Amino acid sequence: MEATRPGPARRATAPRRTAHSVFLAVRSFYLDLSQWSMEDPARWAAWAAPCPISEADIRGYIKETRHRQARMQQRTRTLVPVLPQLVRAAEARLQRATLLQAARSAKPGEEFSVEGSQYRRTGRDGSHWRPTALFLAPVGEPGPRFDAECEENNAFWTWASIEVLRRTGARIEELLELTHLSLRQYQAPTGETVPLLQISPSKTDRERVIPADPDLVAVLARIIRRIKGTGERVPLLTRYDGYERFGPPLPHLFQCPCQHRLQVISANRIRDFLTELRAGIADVDGTPLRFTPHDFRRIFSTETVNGGLPLHIAAKLLGHLDLNTTQAYVAVYPEEVMRHYRQFADQRRTHRPSEEYREPSDTEWQDFRDHFSLRKVALGTCDRPYGIPCQHENACVRCPMLRLDLAQEPRLLEIEANTRQRLGEAQRMQWLGEVAGLHESLRHIADKKQQVERLRAQAGHGEAGVGALG
Repeated sequence: MEATRPGPARRATAPRRTAHSVFLAVRSFYLDLSQWSMEDPARWAAWAAPCPISEADIRGYIKETRHRQARMQQRTRTLVPVLPQLVRAAEARLQRATLLQAARSAKPGEEFSVEGSQYRRTGRDGSHWRPTALFLAPVGEPGPRFDAECEENNAFWTWASIEVLRRTGARIEELLELTHLSLRQYQAPTGETVPLLQISPSKTDRERVIPADPDLVAVLARIIRRIKGTGERVPLLTRYDGYERFGPPLPHLFQCPCQHRLQVISANRIRDFLTELRAGIADVDGTPLRFTPHDFRRIFSTETVNGGLPLHIAAKLLGHLDLNTTQAYVAVYPEEVMRHYRQFADQRRTHRPSEEYREPSDTEWQDFRDHFSLRKVALGTCDRPYGIPCQHENACVRCPMLRLDLAQEPRLLEIEANTRQRLGEAQRMQWLGEVAGLHESLRHIADKKQQVERLRAQAGHGEAGVGALG
């Protein structure tokens, strides 16, 4: 017996990957009838019949589950290397959408130039011209006209969706349920204010809180500034949910004008944003790669665990009830997953051998508080989680967990000059191993300089710090 589904026109049917779930549903129904007929023969005995689905038909369920998990992990391994390319494409599209400002100052029929490209605003003067439509047509280049305002709106929310999804690992439903009320603050014992993002209960009905790094804070601040507009508060909107129907009016973050009124963005529209983003990403065989909202959740879990975060903490951040679920999301080799988990288990047995839920001792509490103080380094702050040792031997310039302080930019430039001086000496002396290592250091220094420029731009737009979320 083989379950099939309708296929393309070139073939009548195609194998159904979820065939075993159909078999299990049918088999469970017949077995329930048999059980009910024994408990209440007068009512159910007439309906009891031999089950058409045998044990041999469902024997491959576990095998198919493993194949599905392998396909999911292979997809994650394929998408992780090209994620930076998708992010750059979204940022480039958002930057190109700046021609909206020039389009608003132009009159219908007038031509203007933006970054070397010539455009003409189409439309007519008079009562029949719609002032809300900002249609532009390229001049001297083939291409249809487009709505500059719609293009800018789609470019912004495509970029915002990608940034929030990849930095939080939230489900698509959780993303659309984010409100201005989801942004909270935590006062650390050291006096440092830590921004938190509160994720509403969705699939597992469990609420969770995610610490927001400065990059995520900047993205959320930019979203809040956009939807506030000239007002002082985020507009209150009701959101339609397929399961919960219409919810109460809330200050949703993902809201934008649609059909001449404000609406909460739907999940299908987020998927359309990702599909319409022309990133030019393809696999090694030329097959175009397409991102879905849930791909960012798998990538988030993979990168956090590969970065040294224990599996049980990653499960808390993702809202999983079972570590096996998180392990299935992580696209790494099984021995690496087990190594991280065994390190956590061994450390936990060493520090908490007898009482699992006892009160922390003064020494343990002091170590926890000192961790946040010891994160201060010469170039900024180390963002590694609590309980994780430094894996880069204090080579902070190469460490991705380093959060640079803008005031320490001269020190970074001094390190760069010293590195280039050592590189010249190593090249003269033919120290090839030293040359390779110094080139790697210069590459990381260039990344840190880009981080400084990004942080300076965020500070200039008022998108840095906890105060930007107000």
